[in-house]
Amino acid sequence: MLLNALKHLKKTSDIARFTRCQSGALTVEAVLWVPVYLFLFVFIADVSLIFHGQAKATRIAYDGNRMASVGSFETASETSSAIRGRVQLFSPQATVNTVFGSNEVTTTVVMPAADLAAIGLIGRIVDLDVTVQSVHMRDV
Repeated sequence: MLLNALKHLKKTSDIARFTRCQSGALTVEAVLWVPVYLFLFVFIADVSLIFHGQAKATRIAYDGNRMASVGSFETASETSSAIRGRVQLFSPQATVNTVFGSNEVTTTVVMPAADLAAIGLIGRIVDLDVTVQSVHMRDV
């Protein structure tokens, strides 16, 4: 009977010690938070790459319009083809439309965000189109 009482005391002290022990709490918290941080990192990476692609396309359209305004390109289709060739290196499905007005050159570049995102985990972002437009005065 004394032996049973000692075993019961040992069991209650083990349970009390178990409830006070915090040794595995950090592992459990890490397992719960890692997917949240991973999702956030993927979101930030995709959005950053989309904005980077937009900035590159803006610069390419500006350069193409500038070349057309000083006479390096004679027609709108020639300008469009040159810009499309550079943009399609990072956005294969991009469309480029260049219009020569009386005093200006206008180029519009439309790129699917899916071409620019690295992972494309977030569907609402990837389903968007990124549009860039550049207008440049023609040198007469």
